[in-house]
This record gives sequence, structure tokens and C-alpha cells, in this order.
Amino acid sequence: MLGRHTAEYRRCGQCGYVFVVEPHWLAEAYTTAIAALDTGIVTRNLWLADATTALLGSSLRGVKRSVDYGGGTGLLVRLMRDRGHDFHWHDAYSPNLLAIGFEADLAQQYDLATAFELLEHLPDPVAGVQALRRLAPALLLSTELLPDPMPALDRWWYYAPEAGQHIGFFTRRSLEVLGERLRLRLSSNGRNLHVLAPTQISEVLLRLLRKPQRARILAMAGRRRSLAHRDADLLQARLQARHGAPPGG
Repeated sequence: MLGRHTAEYRRCGQCGYVFVVEPHWLAEAYTTAIAALDTGIVTRNLWLADATTALLGSSLRGVKRSVDYGGGTGLLVRLMRDRGHDFHWHDAYSPNLLAIGFEADLAQQYDLATAFELLEHLPDPVAGVQALRRLAPALLLSTELLPDPMPALDRWWYYAPEAGQHIGFFTRRSLEVLGERLRLRLSSNGRNLHVLAPTQISEVLLRLLRKPQRARILAMAGRRRSLAHRDADLLQARLQARHGAPPGG
């Protein structure tokens, strides 16, 4: 890992989960929260915003307020608010650059918690998913499932040892086990987008959302009036209240 640490990988014989034993280098790995190797971060967030919007317009239509847990720079939150959905940001490692003013209150309840490209970073995935479940009854997750048969360490890009941040790798069965611990049911596209919720949602739809072009089209049903202007007015009002400036001054 990181070109200088020796890592030991183990695999659960029951569910197939692969994990790194005692990843002592994490503080070093997170000196920058977003690895320089993650050149797909913008493209991925655009796809996830479309896929999430499509789900909010269909299988998750009842969702009103959402929290993006592990939200990085806030790009996904801003994209979702621009699509008319009330998303809030939380990240323990990355600064909020693009969704300032819309930080989540972890003492509150939300209708949906999204955790995109987070599970593979967790030293204790059970505790991590339990924390998500305390925030919301439904979880929308992205993580790449282990191929079958399991690839060698130099044959799968998602291991990403150069960055040292990916330390846990899931199979469908391991996600099902997480769901069972929380009394939630898994729905998955079989590759990289998964829902843990009280009831299953359409896996046909999740598979359709694999392709960004289809996700973009299907997202049209979930788009609402953009919150961008309302958000600007809200932030302006907060600044005026803080500095004592009169409205319009």
C-alpha cells in the first residue's frame, strides 16, 4: 500500500467479503481525502446524480430530505439540489466546497442516506452501515462488487493499493448480510449501485441505470424545480442576519 506498506488481505468463507487486516496507514492515506488517481470523480458524480434522480422519481418517490454521507467536496449535494431535491452534506475527512450552508445535522432524521464510494473505505462496515441506518430508513450505496472468480491483486483496478484507501470489497452476499443485520432488504444492479431498504425496489431499473446515457434519460422523471436560486436567497439572508445588513443593503 502507498508503495511502502505490506498489506494482508483476507476473505470471509461465508459471504466472500475481502478486507485488509489492520490498515495502519489510513491517516497517511487520508492526508488528502480524494485520491489523485480518482480521475473519474466528476463523471461518476454526474452519473450518480442522474441515477439518484431517476430513483427519486420512481422507486423512491416518497423521499423528501436526504443526506449524502461521505459527500466529499459537496458536488453530489449541489447537483441534487440543482435537480430540485433537498440534499444535505456530511464528510468527516473532506472540506465542503460546493454545498456550503447545507451541512447535515446528524441528530436529525432523513428519508434517504446516500453513501457513494464509501463502503470500501470502512475499517468496520457493520458499524458504518449502522450509522447510516440511524440517519435514514433507506440507504442508496455505490461500491464495485468483487468479480467472480475473485481477481488477483494486480488484475482489478478497484483494489487501488497505490492510494491506500480501499480496504474492503463486497460481494452481493456480503451486502445482503449487512442488510439482514439492519432488517433491510438488498436491491442491486449486480455491479455498482445498491439499495438497502425495508422493501426491495426494481432491480430491472437499477440495471438500466448502469449506463450513464440511460440514467440521464430516466432522470427526467425525477427532476424538480431547481433549488439553486432559493438556496442563494437563503444564504444571502443568513449573511445579512449575521452581519446585521438590512435586506437589499
